[in-house]
Amino acid sequence: MTTVNKASSAFLSKFLGLERKVALVTGSTAGLGRSMAEVLLQAGCTVFINGRNQERTQAAVDEIAKLVPGEKNRVFAATGDTSDIEAATAIVEEIKSKVGSLDVLVNNAGINLAEGTFEEQYSPEEWDKINKVNIQGPMNMSREALPLLKLSPAGRIINVSSMIAHVGNGENSLYTMTKGAMLAHTRSLAADMAGKEDSQNLTVNSVSPGIFMTDMNAKFTEEKDKLATVEATVPMQRLGRPEELAGAVLYLASDAASYTMGADVLVDGGFVAV
Repeated sequence: MTTVNKASSAFLSKFLGLERKVALVTGSTAGLGRSMAEVLLQAGCTVFINGRNQERTQAAVDEIAKLVPGEKNRVFAATGDTSDIEAATAIVEEIKSKVGSLDVLVNNAGINLAEGTFEEQYSPEEWDKINKVNIQGPMNMSREALPLLKLSPAGRIINVSSMIAHVGNGENSLYTMTKGAMLAHTRSLAADMAGKEDSQNLTVNSVSPGIFMTDMNAKFTEEKDKLATVEATVPMQRLGRPEELAGAVLYLASDAASYTMGADVLVDGGFVAV
């Protein structure tokens, strides 16, 4: 049994090819971002945790490092607001100075607004706020990280969209617009990179989560009646757990996804399909 387990472990390690790869997950101090960072660390990556607050980011690094005892030197903080181009540049420069390379970029950082109709939500100020974080941030990070990612033998960009980008949401149109933009950015960047000599080992894909049990979705979980109503809209009759998104990200980050390009993986309990 031990021999089989060792053989299986060796096969999976080679199949995924994530050992000694370097990954940056933006917005990874909590929620889905943190779960994605944790699974990449456990799969063998050196992982950079990103948040806007230095103290909170370092606290997350210290906690996540405990998942792999003796490997604390594989988790680092990369503090900065990705919506600021100078901060995005500094994040990539810090990664370059610490480890010299980058293989996986997960553009996860995002914010939401209070629910309401388009007329209730929209103002130039509110649009600017959500646009900067949800669209400009990923664009900044993709641009700044591309030189390093192109040098990787298996560079990966993984954008985080949302299931509502596929179906629309009348009570949250601004957020939906930003997540729809992430799908367009994924496909456009994939088309731009595909087949070019300097990016032939680079893939660009996205994941679209459904409703997960995170702090951002606390409004659905704090009241029992409201939770039941939301769960009833999901074919699997429950909200997702953060670790249930990790598998899709692990696949897209791995060597197993070397021929997956411009794709979006829905992880939504069947919401869009049914």
